Amino acid sequence: MRDLWQDLLYGSRLLRKSPAFTLVAVLTLGLGIGANAAIFSIVNAVILRPLPYPNPQQLVIVWETDSNRKIVRGTAPPADFLDWRSQNQSLQSIAAYHLWFFTLSGSGDPEQLWGAQVSPVFFSMLGVKPALGRTFLPDEEQPGHEGVVILSHGIWARHFGSDPTIIDRSITLDDKPYTVVGVLPSSFSLWGPSQEIDLWLPLSFAPNEIRRDNPSLIAFARLKDHVTLAQANADLSTISHRLSMEYPATNQGTDTRVVLLHKDLFGNIGNPLLILLAVVGLVLLIACANVANLMLSRAAGRQREVAVRSALGARRSRLIRQLLTESILLGLLGGVMGLLFAYVAFRLLPLVLPPTTAAGGLPHEEWIGMNLRVVAYTATIAILTGIIFGLAPAFQFSKPDLSESLKESGRSSAGGRQSRMTRNFLVVVEVALSLVLLIGAGTLIRGLEAVLRQNMGFNPKNLLSFQVWLTDSKYPSGAQVSDFFQQALERMRHLPGVTSVGAVNFLPLTRWTDLTNFDIDGRPSPPPKEEFVAHYRVIDPQYFQTMQMPILAGRWFSDVDSATSLNVAIVNETLVKRYWANQNPVGQRVRIHLVQSKSAPYRPMIRDQWSTIVGVVGDVQDRMFGNTQPGELYLPYSQAPSRIMRFVLRTTGPPDLAADPARQVIFSIDKSQPVTEMKSMDELLSASMASETVNAKLLSFFAFLALVLAAIGIYGVISYGVQQRTREIGIRMALGAQRNDVVRLIIGEGARLALAGMVLGLAGAYVLTAVLAGFLFGVKSVDLPSSAIAMTILALVALSACYIPARRATRVDPLQSLRYE
Repeated sequence: MRDLWQDLLYGSRLLRKSPAFTLVAVLTLGLGIGANAAIFSIVNAVILRPLPYPNPQQLVIVWETDSNRKIVRGTAPPADFLDWRSQNQSLQSIAAYHLWFFTLSGSGDPEQLWGAQVSPVFFSMLGVKPALGRTFLPDEEQPGHEGVVILSHGIWARHFGSDPTIIDRSITLDDKPYTVVGVLPSSFSLWGPSQEIDLWLPLSFAPNEIRRDNPSLIAFARLKDHVTLAQANADLSTISHRLSMEYPATNQGTDTRVVLLHKDLFGNIGNPLLILLAVVGLVLLIACANVANLMLSRAAGRQREVAVRSALGARRSRLIRQLLTESILLGLLGGVMGLLFAYVAFRLLPLVLPPTTAAGGLPHEEWIGMNLRVVAYTATIAILTGIIFGLAPAFQFSKPDLSESLKESGRSSAGGRQSRMTRNFLVVVEVALSLVLLIGAGTLIRGLEAVLRQNMGFNPKNLLSFQVWLTDSKYPSGAQVSDFFQQALERMRHLPGVTSVGAVNFLPLTRWTDLTNFDIDGRPSPPPKEEFVAHYRVIDPQYFQTMQMPILAGRWFSDVDSATSLNVAIVNETLVKRYWANQNPVGQRVRIHLVQSKSAPYRPMIRDQWSTIVGVVGDVQDRMFGNTQPGELYLPYSQAPSRIMRFVLRTTGPPDLAADPARQVIFSIDKSQPVTEMKSMDELLSASMASETVNAKLLSFFAFLALVLAAIGIYGVISYGVQQRTREIGIRMALGAQRNDVVRLIIGEGARLALAGMVLGLAGAYVLTAVLAGFLFGVKSVDLPSSAIAMTILALVALSACYIPARRATRVDPLQSLRYE
């Protein structure tokens, strides 16, 4: 212990004597370690941190799958959920969950809030206790007893001023009175603060709602003690197979999938985060290579000192320990600097992280930050880093050639061939790793650009969208719903700067959709679970023109397609290829089957009649479907009124300028009607690409950092080589070598190192881009333009790093350099 303390004191004195070397090494290590600490903090929050509930490893989500429709995360109909609850043998408890909007009115402007209807056992299953009042009682699941509500801590503070007397007060939701029975603690947030659920209501099951053809529920459950995930999957799957035998018309081909809640919540972003952690690991390796080169150069100058200590009896293990202690001390200083950089990164991360509501967003970003695990991780990699970059100098210079090192000229000749080869090898590694990151970043950026440049099927420029949701208590009939939206559309078409207005229930890029079965006139009905299936959208006659979608055959909807005329429909290109290949669908008839449900108010009120196909439109690229293009049916809202519609306004100028006038139009028709989701289509497109955009930004930053470190490494090696070859250069110039010859000689050596690194880096880049293509939408495994651009940038940087010491070499005075040191 005493020897270790002496080594630390000696190492610290040496570092203080070389402030420039210490500063450069600490900053280099700090950048690499800080980047690792910042990304690890996200990995810790997403992958390593358990959910804040008792025994979180027992919490699961039960999804209903459908092999015929290729659905792996499907919601369950109430009848199936009730059978799971009554027949399972593996669950302590299971609770249904249904997310929806509710309009809060009665004090001030109406406000539409996120709400969730849940089984009464939901909160006790999670182990969540209210801050005020109580949670739901078992009988509040029964129809007629569900008129109670629990408030989130956020809405209680924001809307009700943290009033402690809120319990038992009546509030109005969707024009109905509800009694507040509880307020949840501020620490509870199911999906994270960026998607706060404001209202919690009990989920009741009216007899007419207990059906098997209206999937709308997510099932949360807690496993029994000592029950494994595999056992729970087998148990629920057995129940599903039994139901498919009993109810083939609705359940054939369905199954269940039980997933750990933590994995379901964070699984989609876990793999990209691990890729980013590996990427910053490469940046740290480049930093280690840089510092190792600095240490080799510094150790070469200390070889005489090491030789003296060895001649006086110091064992090689003692010298290695001394040199490693110095490098570990340097690594720890770099770790402290890295924590400072990471702290700054924590403050900046919320600016680049996507919101939870965006595709691939990050739930619970408030968990990201400095904690004991992050500090421990940083200290560990700081020590390992010190060992890694200290190994080469320690082993090379701990066994000196005493006869050569103790000569007076030993200083100038120190380092030797082995040291030079090691430094060159480290530069090759730096160049290779930098090229890997540059090609990876370039490939990701080009993939994003390709996605953004692709034909969306509509023109997103100068489009404003917002949502209006009419309650059934205030607008009970389809005629009233149609009349409201017709009035709003007519008035908005006269707004200044608005060239066209349309409306649709499921707007592209909003992650809202629904499926419907349908029959085709003249064809036999397909067997159960093999029905003709399509996504559907309810639109007004001006929707296609407003979105600037092309009509490929037939006609658009018009005002003649009214509630009293024959039903009509329009299909998209994909649906035609799927069901009318080599046929003209215009004039064909389809019968659409949509089940009305209180839990699915987005479904239109459609007449059970045959609909004539009057047109074919192009496909729309909706990011929620990934690479799979869905078949779609379009229905006129006059014949299929939907209480939930999104208006789209095409403007001559910035869309935001039309926001307030459009909102006032809605208020002029119904002042109690809230307007929500006011966004431009460009904003929705950016949100749909948020996860990929963040990954591209982070990878580009790390690639730039790697490029800078590689340039420093090349410069350091070439510069040190010039210093060591001063006599050789002087002799060459004395024998007639021109300055250009010296420049070509030095640059040529650097170019050979860079070329070797690029050849090695191309193989690594291929592996990285193949991995990225497996997890990130729009990324190709091989992108030649990105590779060419990355190699060009790296070559220019490498040549620039070589040119500066090469020019310095041409200023060598032959007479001075030939003097004996």
